[in-house]
Amino acid sequence: MFFRIKLLDDVLDLYFKNCSHVDLAKKSVVLGVITSVFLIVLKLITWMITDFISMRASMNDSILDALTSFMAYHALRFSAVSFDKEHNFGHEKIEGIMAFCQCLLVVYSGVMIFVEAYEVLLNPKPLKNGEIGIAVMVISCFAVYQLLYFQKYVALKTNSVLVRGDSLHYLSDFLVNICIIASLLISKFFPHIDVVCGVIIGGYVLYNALLILKGAMIDLMDESLPSETCSDIFKTANSVSGVEKIKRLRTRSAGMKKYVELRVKVDSKISLIEADNITREIEHRLHKMFEKVDAIVRAESDDQL
Repeated sequence: MFFRIKLLDDVLDLYFKNCSHVDLAKKSVVLGVITSVFLIVLKLITWMITDFISMRASMNDSILDALTSFMAYHALRFSAVSFDKEHNFGHEKIEGIMAFCQCLLVVYSGVMIFVEAYEVLLNPKPLKNGEIGIAVMVISCFAVYQLLYFQKYVALKTNSVLVRGDSLHYLSDFLVNICIIASLLISKFFPHIDVVCGVIIGGYVLYNALLILKGAMIDLMDESLPSETCSDIFKTANSVSGVEKIKRLRTRSAGMKKYVELRVKVDSKISLIEADNITREIEHRLHKMFEKVDAIVRAESDDQL
């Protein structure tokens, strides 16, 4: 759905080439807050005019989007703080915790949409000024799409669990807008389409909550990096002169930071200085692979294994 446009990606690469991953993620969530506030005002006015249940559900979703983006921004600021005496490994885990909180907010949003749809089913109201609702939703779709494109770009660059979670909020908002347009177009022929769309939207929002929870648990439970990434680490370490074999690799992530522990086999006849140079070279190459990485490499010979 959100296909990449190479020319646009190249422009973004050029514009943000000197921007760190943390700063890039911050810009993403700030843009999310700005977009959400704009949509809240727009949808509030439209809901008051149309009295359309799906419009109210979409407005509530935008309110939660703004709240989560605001919280995500401050979580990113805190995660960028260096390690201290109480947090020897840094503060990156706050991203996983924040993503879990995002999940709870999304669940609440989905449940409330179901409740509102049920209320409309019991007390149906005639729709009015549907043309205004359609126009507003088209504007909303364009606003959310440009945000989603940028967030997808940032997520691919930074691999931030917070940005991915934030993006899922806005993806649900985008699909909510599409459903509202469809329901407004055919409401005259199918009076209960508002309720049906409300149920579909609520179900999708809850599905998004599961995706956010999965991403948060990967971070909090120290799940290893994807197999493709581990394979690249293996190739990088093996390409260093003097490495005979990779004996052990352990990886995990915390926010945008990667943790890599390597045990490599070297010739027992080389000196300690040569072995140290090998491990330093591997660490140097790993730092080139990832913007934020804590790499620990240990060289061992057959005599030590």
